[in-house]
Amino acid sequence: MMGLAGPGGTRVVLIGADEYRNFPDLPAVHNNIGRLAELFRSPHIGGLPAGHCVTVRNPAGVKEVLDAVHQAASEATDTLVVYFAGHGMRSPDGSLYLALGHSEQGRKLYESVAFNYLRTEVLESVAFRKVVILDCCYSGAALEGNMGALDEFADQTAIEGTYVMTASAATQAARAPVGAHLTAFTGELVTAISDGVPDAPDPIDMNSLYRYIRGRLESRGMPVPQQRAGDQGHAIALFRNKWKPRSQNPTIAALREEWFHEIQVGLLWHVRDVPALGKGRLRNDFGELGLIGSLLIARIAVQLARGESTANIRDMLVSSPVFTAPGPDIDELTELIAAVQFRFERDGLANTVVALDGLGLLPWSPESTYMLLLEYWAAQRGRTVPRTRVERELHELWDTADSRVLAAHSSLPAFPLEAYPDLWERLKDEPDFRVGNVGALALTKRGGGDRAWERWMSTRPWSTLKARHLVSLGGDLVRCQAARSALSRLLDQAPPGDEFCGVLERAEKIIQEQLEHIGLAVEGMSAIEYELLRERSRDEHFQDGCLATFEQHLLKQYQIFSLPDHITTHGTWGPLPWWSIALHDEHERLAAQELLVHGSMQLSITVKSHDADELVITCQEPGPGSPRITARFRFDLRDAVHACELLLLARRQSVVVDFLTEHIDELGDCKVNLIGTLPIDIGGDIGATLADIATRALRRLMPGASGPALYDDVVPSLERLLKSARLPQICRHPR
Repeated sequence: MMGLAGPGGTRVVLIGADEYRNFPDLPAVHNNIGRLAELFRSPHIGGLPAGHCVTVRNPAGVKEVLDAVHQAASEATDTLVVYFAGHGMRSPDGSLYLALGHSEQGRKLYESVAFNYLRTEVLESVAFRKVVILDCCYSGAALEGNMGALDEFADQTAIEGTYVMTASAATQAARAPVGAHLTAFTGELVTAISDGVPDAPDPIDMNSLYRYIRGRLESRGMPVPQQRAGDQGHAIALFRNKWKPRSQNPTIAALREEWFHEIQVGLLWHVRDVPALGKGRLRNDFGELGLIGSLLIARIAVQLARGESTANIRDMLVSSPVFTAPGPDIDELTELIAAVQFRFERDGLANTVVALDGLGLLPWSPESTYMLLLEYWAAQRGRTVPRTRVERELHELWDTADSRVLAAHSSLPAFPLEAYPDLWERLKDEPDFRVGNVGALALTKRGGGDRAWERWMSTRPWSTLKARHLVSLGGDLVRCQAARSALSRLLDQAPPGDEFCGVLERAEKIIQEQLEHIGLAVEGMSAIEYELLRERSRDEHFQDGCLATFEQHLLKQYQIFSLPDHITTHGTWGPLPWWSIALHDEHERLAAQELLVHGSMQLSITVKSHDADELVITCQEPGPGSPRITARFRFDLRDAVHACELLLLARRQSVVVDFLTEHIDELGDCKVNLIGTLPIDIGGDIGATLADIATRALRRLMPGASGPALYDDVVPSLERLLKSARLPQICRHPR
């Protein structure tokens, strides 16, 4: 076993191509690079200085890739690591080429990176240990060269300490499941590094890493990775083994606690260096510090999503009792708000942050994340203090004023799944083995339980790998519903007096009791958990996939802000719908100021039919009389971006409006001023109408699209449509 790579002499190059002209885009590759960079630079895992791990995202050409590898190879004296993720292709002679953004299949191979050139740069390095990891189609073709010997590590090369791992065989495509945060291969690599590998040494050698990843991918029916090593290259170690054995399988209640812990860690990760949330800055008498910190972040995100200024949010934080005295100063609070705003603009706090990916949090609804954490905090707080005090602290700490919300929060159980029974154990313990057998058959293939389970899993708008308590509970729910129907049919068909009726009735009773336990568990959990559990209709499943694709399109690149023009227009900010209304005279300006003080605006929809090509939303002052402010927002339903914007409006059921004025400064330049921001609730009826119209428009743009086949058929089609369209205008005026 070799020792862990020395940080000073180690260099890592992470290359990723996620945007292509002639191949499907690979948004997961962007996340691959970011997460691996975090792991290599983490002091507790990879331990590399930031400058020793460089990323090359969407390189402009072959030279940019090879120059980066050459530079790292020249500097590395201990270990050199080169990673590539993107499309791969083979030349007529079978050689591997790494496709860049402008590459074409079978044409102009000189515009793609020949793996032979990359291999030469690696082998010429003086580093003792060299590792190449390829996550692309046909990457196994790289093993047909001379960087190492096949799986059994026979010494068939004179090159010292080399190791190559590929995502697939030479003739096999790699997998980047649509909607997944990471590609299949890199996702398992990241899991192995982050969570550790059972029964492997510390640090983890490359062979142990490979065997673990191979086993995980094989069990999922994914392409099987390959490896080669030369001169003990299989013993190279890049990471500490983070695995800690568990004494027993976690209960469903423990899985729920893990889920909440991951949410907290994810929210806190990107503000971990902000002084306002540093050690000793939060009071520990209101609950666990990680939960308090994540609640603050979610609350700031909610304020930003409502258009509040930094000054107003800062005032809210200054008066918050959760900070220790004397509390953060103005600059520290401003830095905290800016950090949360940056993350919200980049990923909505939930879309691409690794720890939160797939947990079910919605980037277009920071309110739901805040409410989820608030409900969890209230339930945990209720374990140690009286309910009346929980209600008081909800008001004092988190500004919850609605008495119904206070009562609902303060009455939630701390551990709603603690007494949840294991259905399969109940069936196994039945004295009459026939009851157990009948129940098991009804819950699986014979009774339709397997089909119900597969359908439920296929329509989840979140990763079933993360929220494992919901997977267990949801699986029990849909299987029991199917089993109850199957047993009821059998009882109806059984002849009167048949002795087997007693067996069927007992099995049906057990299933019914389990459904009652599920109902009690759901009642004790949060509203968002119920939303993640419930059945999705065909249209909802379609909408989920379209929104996820649209959000990835919006948040793929950091949105660069410029001062908006003095026009009335619709668009987005980060993951949210956002509008701006231009005010043209003093009459309109005064009307807007009154609206900002007194309330909302009235919305109406004008559309010829649900299958029309254009929709107009009119926004004006409420009440009788001629309105002083009227704004009309036109949506072209033949444009995928506009249709997705409408769907986003419908799902969020609110939009924020900036009121803008224009004036000429002393130098004669036109200046656009923000005089205020107003959040507007759309309402359920209008939201349902918008969702219906947007869904019809998107189905027309993607003929043949269907709910259940969404991720195979619809998402790639929508990606192509969005790629050929412009991003929505950023309508949020800079604060």
